[in-house]
Amino acid sequence: MISNSLRLRFAAFTAATLSSIGLFAATPAQANTFGKTEVRQDRLIAVAAPVGSTRHQLLILEQISNDRPCWRETGSNPVEIDPLLLDFDFTGICGRSTDSNGYSIRVGDRDLGMQYNLRVVRDGDDLVLMGVPFGARPGGPLEIGRARGVSSGFVKLQLNPGWRFTKRNYDGRTLGHVYLTNDLTLSELTTSTPVATRPTPTPQPTKPPVTTPVPPARPAPESLLQLSAEQVRQMQEIETRYNARITERGQALQQAHQQLRQMMGVQTSDRTLRRQQKRVRQLQAELSDLHFEKLMEMRSLLGTEQLGQFAQLLVSASGQVVGSR
Repeated sequence: MISNSLRLRFAAFTAATLSSIGLFAATPAQANTFGKTEVRQDRLIAVAAPVGSTRHQLLILEQISNDRPCWRETGSNPVEIDPLLLDFDFTGICGRSTDSNGYSIRVGDRDLGMQYNLRVVRDGDDLVLMGVPFGARPGGPLEIGRARGVSSGFVKLQLNPGWRFTKRNYDGRTLGHVYLTNDLTLSELTTSTPVATRPTPTPQPTKPPVTTPVPPARPAPESLLQLSAEQVRQMQEIETRYNARITERGQALQQAHQQLRQMMGVQTSDRTLRRQQKRVRQLQAELSDLHFEKLMEMRSLLGTEQLGQFAQLLVSASGQVVGSR
């Protein structure tokens, strides 16, 4: 029997693990069954989002409706982004893709989600959006866009010529998954000279620009889990069904945390502080429960062999076995 505390820890761990390794991505054969849908380019934006104090990761925002703006752009080289959607319930108004479950690369009409990872790397005085091949797979890195400057905050990534946004479709239905798309084939992109998007600065002999090496990408998990097209479809439906509730609980938790911090800085009774802390813990539990139930529904779609492979993947990702107590 899994205790409540272990259940919450397991839910939090698996939510982070599945997001980081792209566990429920399609296999290469299934990726070829996905098509693409053209979209308005002014409705999406690629953003370099800060992670800690020194790194950035790719964030793609989408303006779904015109009820409220989802972001604001200011300045140039780089263009600073104010993610306005963080200040309100953006359900049905804005879209947000934060990892490989929400975006991937498509070139030459091929889905490369199982071959390439998307990274934002520092290149001297610039931030570069790169497609990095998994492991020893054929094909070199792909430069997709640049910020044309450096900032510690959110900045716009300008797509290089030839690159655009499209949406994944399956069986005639447009999905929420965003493609970074180029019509050239992978071999054409990796053998041709990259197109410069800004003038190359004059070299400084005393201070040569330092390029941060692209870290090796994590191996793709398709060798462990072989999901059918129907399993992918059902898991995407589960994800869509849970995401709105997870977002709502997450925003409520963030607000409760902020209120608690504000209370700590003014004259507030111990009883009120404890009541607010209880509210925070309740929201944390509700959020963890949602992640756990979402995972359990996805897990129920796996066959016997896939369940064993699923357990191996969790063990290798965490370095420990999640068991019962």
